[in-house]
Amino acid sequence: MTHFTVLNVAVVLSLAVFAPALADTGWSFEPPDLSDSAVTMTEGEYEALAKDFSKSYTSPLNVPAAAFRSDGVNPDRLLYHLHFDEIRGLDVANAYAVAPVYLPNGATVSMVGVQVFDGIDTTGPCGDDPLERNVEVYLFRVDNYSGESFQMAGFSTTGSDPDSQYFVEMSVEYPVVLYPDYSYFAVTKVCSSAHAFSVMQIFYTVD
Repeated sequence: MTHFTVLNVAVVLSLAVFAPALADTGWSFEPPDLSDSAVTMTEGEYEALAKDFSKSYTSPLNVPAAAFRSDGVNPDRLLYHLHFDEIRGLDVANAYAVAPVYLPNGATVSMVGVQVFDGIDTTGPCGDDPLERNVEVYLFRVDNYSGESFQMAGFSTTGSDPDSQYFVEMSVEYPVVLYPDYSYFAVTKVCSSAHAFSVMQIFYTVD
């Protein structure tokens, strides 16, 4: 696998509330839970699984790095690589990027996969907390009436790896897409130029 924007008003409003909470060195509130059921795979394993899912699913929906923009807190600390379609950090502090996710109404999300790169070990930039040196990716749904966000899937690297890392989550929370009640968006966190987010793939079925 190679390296891999008009927002709904409700998403804009929700992210406006969400963005200030993403502080310079990490989440300023209790971080979202990272699923224990997410599985790490090799590139070949991920490609085989994705192709197998694609045969019987009307999917996946790919959310590439090019679809993301800064959450507005540290916009000068994100770098988009056109050639590889990657978002990288700039070795200063954690920076977050967000993207809208447009899924078919009534679809059931069965699996979420991400491709990221983490070249930072237990020491280096991004703060003293080792957890702040990880690449994180989340899929959320937001209540269009209350503005409350709910995590559907979450992923995090756990340290340096010389290759791209592939994660899949098959125990997706709130899997049924419900419009107009909810809108959907993705979030990624990077810090160092040795961090990269490439793509989120959302596999779903439609009855």
